[in-house]
Amino acid sequence: MVKIPEDVADVFNDDKTIKVLATLDETDVPHCVPIGSLYALSQEIIAFGVFMTEKTHSNLLHSQQTGKLASATVVSGLKSYQVKVWPKKYLTSGPIYEEFKKRLGALLAVSDLTLRGVWLLEPVEVYDQSPDQRAGQKLG
Repeated sequence: MVKIPEDVADVFNDDKTIKVLATLDETDVPHCVPIGSLYALSQEIIAFGVFMTEKTHSNLLHSQQTGKLASATVVSGLKSYQVKVWPKKYLTSGPIYEEFKKRLGALLAVSDLTLRGVWLLEPVEVYDQSPDQRAGQKLG
């Protein structure tokens, strides 16, 4: 496990940031989806709320069995970061689950979505993907 640099965590936690999670299915076919609820809860944990992400959820369960990583990418203006992550745990109750219900309360109130659970993702590698001299540089 590595720590996400604080400035990278700030980009994850900005609601205006574009956030994408890429996973692999059982035949190693990539599946890539935007996930607005992708947040850095700390420098050691990235999490997201599960609503309609059945394929992503299935792929993360498969990753737990096979040891394959997923990849979270965030883009805000000219800042871009990729974090390779390990799917650590899936929660359907508890303090983090309740925190996500509160955090996503406005979305839940105006839609027919239900928070099914929260995935906790552990960072394994962090890369700067910004279009400058640090592009591709491993940050952690």
